[in-house]
Amino acid sequence: MSPTSSLSGQDLLVMQQVTGFMSNDFAIENGEGHVVAHGHTRGSAASRMFRGNRQFEIEDLDGTPLFRVEDPMTLGRDRYRVTGPQGEPIAEIVQRISFFRTSVAISVVDGTDLQLDGSLSGFSFRLMAGQVPVASVDRKWAGFGRAMLGRSRYAVELDPGMPEVVRYAVIGSVIALDLIRDKASNNN
Repeated sequence: MSPTSSLSGQDLLVMQQVTGFMSNDFAIENGEGHVVAHGHTRGSAASRMFRGNRQFEIEDLDGTPLFRVEDPMTLGRDRYRVTGPQGEPIAEIVQRISFFRTSVAISVVDGTDLQLDGSLSGFSFRLMAGQVPVASVDRKWAGFGRAMLGRSRYAVELDPGMPEVVRYAVIGSVIALDLIRDKASNNN
């Protein structure tokens, strides 16, 4: 992990989906609207066609890989992995069974355990470390044209004291939430 990545020190991020159909790429902006990182769909077109968007790589502005989010095929509950550029583990994300809400458990490699709870339909979530709020995620209006194309926009407010490894886990969980939302809409 890069100690001076463009995501360090950013307490408000806006994740703007910039492509649709066969990929799910994101521009990650700071609170002033400047792009600070990119999220790119990875994996073969055939894999994405039959299994959906399963791998994402988050890159710094200069193209340096920061971390990856992987959605391996599993039976039962959805599970996601956040790994470093060389495949080193950062976090495990597991969707919990919950009625009328979305609940996700995030286990970070540094021992931090996070709980993400919220409404998938309204896309408003809070991330907690025990009883301490560490982040919030809210879906924002992306404009009529983008909404018609199925493109999403999320505002992520982060605790300023959050270590970078936890920050990457939180951002990875927002990408996992977008995958969960997409799978739920495809199943309906």
